[in-house]
Amino acid sequence: MNARILGYTRSVSVVALSFFATSAAYADSLNLAWDPGTDVSGYTIYAGITSGTYSQRFDVGNATAFTYPGATAGQRYCFAVSAYNGMGEGPKSAEVCGYSNRYPTLTNPGNQSSTQGQSKSLQLNGSDPDGQSVSYNATGLPPGFSLMSSTGFISGSGTTAGTFNVIALVSDGVLSQTQSFTWTVIAAAPTPDTTLPTVTITGPSSSSAFSTSSNTIPLSGTAVDNVGVQQVSWVNDRGGSGTAAGTTSWNAGNITLVGGTNNITVTARDAAGNVGTDLLTVTYTVTTPPPPPPPPAPSVVLSATTTRQNRKANVTLTWTSAPWSAASVYRNGARVRDTANDGSYVDQLRSPGTYNYKVCQPGTTICSNTVTVYY
Repeated sequence: MNARILGYTRSVSVVALSFFATSAAYADSLNLAWDPGTDVSGYTIYAGITSGTYSQRFDVGNATAFTYPGATAGQRYCFAVSAYNGMGEGPKSAEVCGYSNRYPTLTNPGNQSSTQGQSKSLQLNGSDPDGQSVSYNATGLPPGFSLMSSTGFISGSGTTAGTFNVIALVSDGVLSQTQSFTWTVIAAAPTPDTTLPTVTITGPSSSSAFSTSSNTIPLSGTAVDNVGVQQVSWVNDRGGSGTAAGTTSWNAGNITLVGGTNNITVTARDAAGNVGTDLLTVTYTVTTPPPPPPPPAPSVVLSATTTRQNRKANVTLTWTSAPWSAASVYRNGARVRDTANDGSYVDQLRSPGTYNYKVCQPGTTICSNTVTVYY
């Protein structure tokens, strides 16, 4: 009286024995068949969602096939069959378990990254264990990317930098599977600034040449750039350089000139290192200053007398009084001696020659007139 389940199939009707994927509007069916037993009056089907535990029981009479209706897609069911006769019910057969429809699978592609504005593609890989066709969907893709639902191919170029949480989905029409990953769009490097700033000298003249008799000149002007001028500087080819005050409207104070032609170059620089220049050629005519006034006559008057003695000569120096505490006597530019400021000093000469004398306030350049002695 034993019965053995030969196997099971699933279908959308009670007659078809082939597997078909069903839409959510229909319930799946599981078809069972088993070997007929001997001395059997009928068969009992046991069904449940947990192996070895059966929540449903069906008396199918002496049929050797049974269709389990209303199976939920993705739910695993387990079955056993037993035979009975007038003596009672025999033992259950070996258990068989299966699904009316299994979940599709989707491989997690891992976290992705791309650069803003550059093309990037990604193939989602999904499959259905029952061989049904699958479709794809994705939420949270970075702006600029799109998904082909029939193939799972993602392509495009990110328009917005940032990190986006993506949920990808594969479906067989009834059951679906999801995978989550992040997609980071890295901000593209800014376009290099290659525009040169423009700088213009407007003062003391807007022309390219200027003449002056002053040894300094003030410079001023304007500068413009597509992003912004960072600094305005100047340099004179005859010497001197500096940084102007201001940028879009700037001035350089007074620039020292050298007699003749001075080529002054003004440079405007932007944040990218681009520079623009303007040149002003300044001709400086030097005016000859008047000669300095003659030095005042010394207030201390020196005189000298000479007396001979054998081969020597004594030079007696006398000078008018001076408000000095002492006096320094100089002979031929060299200091001979510091002496009391008493108005007199005797210097002895041993060799013939010409000698120039003066007396000075010690440690200063305040001196008397110079007298010359010939010996």
